Amino acid sequence: MFVHKLKLLKFDNKRKEKYSDKWLLKLNPLAIAKYIQEREGYRLSWRAARAMANARIAEAYKDLVLEEEELNLNKETIDGRCKE
Repeated sequence: MFVHKLKLLKFDNKRKEKYSDKWLLKLNPLAIAKYIQEREGYRLSWRAARAMANARIAEAYKDLVLEEEELNLNKETIDGRCKE
């Protein structure tokens, strides 16, 4: 009998996790909302504090992603228009 040995190829196609994705997973928006509400002296509603927390998280995440992708928004073509 012949025993055929198959060489198994291992492809490491895993996408390297970006810092911005790790950072986003570590955040607790409810804790940030609680901090914002306390800082404002509880004058803000819980809903408003959560909205502010989510907005700040989104802005920081956007900045991290743009930095990682090394985009220059001034040179980016917008809506398919370009100078000839």
